[in-house]
Amino acid sequence: MSGLRQRRQPVALKIVQELDAFPKVPDSYQESTVTGGGISLLTFVLIAILIICEIQYYAETRLKYEYDVDSDFDGKLKLNIDMTVAMKCLHVGADILDLTGQNAEAFGHLKEEDVIFELSPRQKAFFDVVKRINTYLRNEYHAIHEFIWNTGYNTMSSSMPPREDGEAKTTDACRFYGTLVVNKVAGNFHITAGK
Repeated sequence: MSGLRQRRQPVALKIVQELDAFPKVPDSYQESTVTGGGISLLTFVLIAILIICEIQYYAETRLKYEYDVDSDFDGKLKLNIDMTVAMKCLHVGADILDLTGQNAEAFGHLKEEDVIFELSPRQKAFFDVVKRINTYLRNEYHAIHEFIWNTGYNTMSSSMPPREDGEAKTTDACRFYGTLVVNKVAGNFHITAGK
């Protein structure tokens, strides 16, 4: 007996190797040609190029900006406002003025609400979350409307939560909120001392 030892293949491995859903054509029936080899090589190169191109396309998505002149001069824009000013509503007012010289009341009316300027802990947490989201969106997405539309960005509550602290603080600020419908011309929105 020689010093070499023969290894026997396990029975399970032999069965798996013999199992073939697509039986191979015997080598005696195949004929290798230069044309067949060239086509195979060309196919592999084409597949490799397509895979590389798809990976590059996925990795380097670019935003394409297109701008058009808005020719609808008679149209209106909705201007949503929600701001808090650190003055009592009795001493502050808001108005809007544009190039058409229309009365400020023609644009709508903002609601005024006496509030406490300092945020409660829950309101601060809400404000910090909104601030972080807005910073992320501003830094990562310049076409914000497309991002919001595509992702269905509506999980965040749309308004500041009410105060939960039961403290009887005196109001020291004025909140202006509402929607103004303005003309598509240059204009100014003013917060002024006095009514």
